[in-house]
Amino acid sequence: MRAWYLISYDIRDEKRLRKVAKKLEGYGTRMQYSLFRCQLSPRGLERLKWELAQITEKEDSLLVISLCQSCTGKLRMQNPKTDWPDENQAFTIL
Repeated sequence: MRAWYLISYDIRDEKRLRKVAKKLEGYGTRMQYSLFRCQLSPRGLERLKWELAQITEKEDSLLVISLCQSCTGKLRMQNPKTDWPDENQAFTIL
C-alpha cells in the first residue's frame, strides 16, 4: 500500500543538490525549494533512499516524514497548487 511522504534535504554541494532535486522530481512533486511530497510503496521508499544514498555525502542531510491518511487530510496550505488525493491514480485519461 502506498503512503505519502514529505522529503526535505539540505545538500552542501551544488552539483549534488541538483542531482538530488532531479531524482526527487522523478518520484514526487516539489512543494518548496527543498521539500517534496511523494506517494510511495514501502519498496519504492527503500529504492529512493538507496538512490539518494548513492548521491549524498556525510555532510548532507535528508529528512523523510511519513504521513498517515488522517494526517494528509488535516494539512492546510496557503495558495495550494495541488491537493493530496487519497489514492494515486493508476492511469490518466487524456
